[in-house]
Amino acid sequence: MTETPWVRLEGEAFRDELTRYKMANHPFRTHPFFRDLEAGKVPKETVFRWVSQFYPWLACVPIAMAERFAHTSWDPANDRFRRMILDQLVEEAGDPKGKEPGHPELWLRFCEGLGLPRAKVVGAPLLPSTLVAIDDFLYINREMPFYVSAAGSSEPPNVELCQRLLPAFRQHYGVDDEHLAYYRLHVTADEEHTRFVGEMVAAFASNPLVRHEMWRAMLRGFSLHALLVDGVLKAGGPDLAT
Repeated sequence: MTETPWVRLEGEAFRDELTRYKMANHPFRTHPFFRDLEAGKVPKETVFRWVSQFYPWLACVPIAMAERFAHTSWDPANDRFRRMILDQLVEEAGDPKGKEPGHPELWLRFCEGLGLPRAKVVGAPLLPSTLVAIDDFLYINREMPFYVSAAGSSEPPNVELCQRLLPAFRQHYGVDDEHLAYYRLHVTADEEHTRFVGEMVAAFASNPLVRHEMWRAMLRGFSLHALLVDGVLKAGGPDLAT
């Protein structure tokens, strides 16, 4: 019997295998919704419902990063990892002096570019599936070591997804460049965040029990992102376009 990756690999080799598996199996790569979205086959009404449920998820990401930062010990050995987490927290939340908008604001601008007013996005009722996904995401970042929650993050496959959807939203959904800053940013910003996550995983992937927890966190992240989409597709809801 072939040994599992968390048994036979450690350090950078385990990190590389985790990333390969994530790139091949994350819902951003495998879920039919994203393939249809890239091809312009998702009805705009469904796109509106999806973006309105993805907004509260994005709004909770800075909170999750704050949880991750708060639960990183002040051991000097963790200094560089705290700086990485803080860098991501500030970028997600926005510059505190107002020089750069946070990612939730960029998403609202993207929604406006689709033709969906921000008030409708902010005021959209949250589906039970969205609430469960958010709650579990925050739990993971609050209760698990930072390097385990980092292993479950979606940064590597999100770079590829944004590269695919950036031209798709231009061509198929009529979003102009002014409103696509969220996607342009993530094509580049998440490359750096991918490096951060990779360094955390490699540095702490020396114990098979920890590596197994990292692998489980990755699979848990898959489930949460699939849940966000599946909830929208199954629930339907009010026509946000009216």
